[in-house]
Amino acid sequence: MERSGCCLLLLLHWGWAAAADVHTVYWNSTNRRFWDDYTIQVQLNDYLDIVCPHYEDDRVAGTAVEKYTLFLVDHEEYVTCKPVSKNQVCWECSNPFNLNGPEKFREKFQKFTAFSRGKEFKEGHSYYYISKPVHHHGESCMKLKVQVVGKTTQQPATNVHNAGARPVAGKTPQPPPPIRPVLLRHCSLSLPRPCSLTPSDIRSRCRSW
Repeated sequence: MERSGCCLLLLLHWGWAAAADVHTVYWNSTNRRFWDDYTIQVQLNDYLDIVCPHYEDDRVAGTAVEKYTLFLVDHEEYVTCKPVSKNQVCWECSNPFNLNGPEKFREKFQKFTAFSRGKEFKEGHSYYYISKPVHHHGESCMKLKVQVVGKTTQQPATNVHNAGARPVAGKTPQPPPPIRPVLLRHCSLSLPRPCSLTPSDIRSRCRSW
């Protein structure tokens, strides 16, 4: 029983994770999207993956090696690109020569979190990330705007399976023709027994009328 329950939980977890999207952002100065207003749209339970700068050749000049401290800030600090508190620090891209590949950090846009320092996100709100360079003391700033949007709902289709229900463009729908009553000739039959009369007998008696 415990084993089957465990399998069910794993399947639910995999299915839930597969339904979430992962949005990857390469946080370095060569990413052209930072040259404009970099904005992405996510839904609740989606993930944001930040990929730090990485160099495979340790002979790169020290001044060319990019290192950043990333902050989650309010809109005002996003506009000025100036964090106001160390509590706003999210991650530090500080190991550009990591032998196991580039450093990566992940944010999950969840409505509730069990961690005291975890961030909770709300649908319909925007959130702002900025960075300050560690490799020099200049004023260059890269920033990212994340919009948490709701799931779009598809309107139910009507008259899909009934082509005749769709009006033709440019034509006024006409009502169906009236049903004309059918006048039947009165035929009075004197039937001794319902079963004793053949069809030919019935026709001959109707002609006589």
